Amino acid sequence: MLGFVVPGTSVKDRYMLGRFPLPHRGMGEVWPARDTLLDRPVIVKFIDASVIDLDLVRRFRREALLTARLSHPGVPAVYDLGEYTGQPYVVLQKINGIALNDLVAEQGPLPIGWVAAIGAQISSVLIAAGRLGLVHRDIKPSNVMLETSGAVKVLDFGLAAVPDDERYSRITQSGQSLGTVGYMAPEQIRGEDTDHRTDLYGLGATLFDLLTGSPPFDGATTLTTVRHQLGTPPPRPTELRPQIPAVLDDLVHALLASRPKDRPAPAAEVYATLAPLVQDLPPLPGVIDDTDEAVQAYAAIVGRVPQQPRSRTTPTDERAGLALEQALRHAEHMQAAGHFRAAARQWRRLAEDHARRHGDEDPVVFDLRRRAARAHIALGERDRALRQLNTLLQSRIRVDGPEHDAVLDLRQEIARLSGESTDSPPVPRDSHDADR
Repeated sequence: MLGFVVPGTSVKDRYMLGRFPLPHRGMGEVWPARDTLLDRPVIVKFIDASVIDLDLVRRFRREALLTARLSHPGVPAVYDLGEYTGQPYVVLQKINGIALNDLVAEQGPLPIGWVAAIGAQISSVLIAAGRLGLVHRDIKPSNVMLETSGAVKVLDFGLAAVPDDERYSRITQSGQSLGTVGYMAPEQIRGEDTDHRTDLYGLGATLFDLLTGSPPFDGATTLTTVRHQLGTPPPRPTELRPQIPAVLDDLVHALLASRPKDRPAPAAEVYATLAPLVQDLPPLPGVIDDTDEAVQAYAAIVGRVPQQPRSRTTPTDERAGLALEQALRHAEHMQAAGHFRAAARQWRRLAEDHARRHGDEDPVVFDLRRRAARAHIALGERDRALRQLNTLLQSRIRVDGPEHDAVLDLRQEIARLSGESTDSPPVPRDSHDADR
């Protein structure tokens, strides 16, 4: 124990420690405190440099620097770093929530919507980490917290790797395992190179745990668990919980693939699969009792980022394609029946949904937005249609250049529409469209 740290200690004449340290498994202590300068609660994390080796001190500082470098709502903010009477400390944002391993221990397997909400938020953190070339290497339930707002925080970047960056070079491990058995990827177990797909394996194991209440590989001993991970096919969560949606079952199974190349990539693809499943979020007694629209919306979209086009066809792609075709037919039926405004809304909704999965530059998104604009022509709203088409034109020029066939065709349509009268009466509409 850190005998020099006593309740009420004022660190740096600013951080006033609380009455008792928090439960903590590592070497050192974690204290609740108050930042007296900014009048806010914080966490002060110490390590005792007198009883641990220099490698762990380096890891401690390195973790603080990496966490500070990754600015994202799903990562605790780092407020300060220093020493108190020779002992390193870091001041962190206070997280008002519960670790996922404790959540599952208390609640059992989580509702599907919450599993998707948590997984989507972790994915968004991995997307941000990937932009920095950062690999966490220890994604597991105990390193993720769910706040009372429904937001997720990913903790403990002490094992993170940043390839080709000497400031965050790999530290000597002093016999420590690079990861956690049962959650770390096979390439970690073998001591091979790691990349963003390593974290996707940890995410898959975490999702399996949240869905079933148990880890995917859980032998009687560490050696048995490792043998299962390396020598047996990954399990499916539906083996323990048959009602799990097929798309989620397929995703978790793919994330747990032994070979990195067989896992979904990038993390944006995982996010795009999970985000649509975030719905029907019931209360989690004692953790999230308030499930009003604001909490549910925050859990669903925090960390949302533009998605990249998928590079390969998956079962998820096929299901999404079928759903899109059905929605397109529905919109076409509405337009054919004279429900032009409802059809325009449907085209726009489909465009935004498709853009979240495949990016704004996808040709399908262009076609859907063009259809939405055209629907306003039938309503006699040519000025509105022209504004939307001109915005779409500028977007396509940036993507395809001024001489692309799609750009030239759109220019001609705009020219024809601009030459027509903008004050012609609208076509007849039914009563449902008339008041919208």
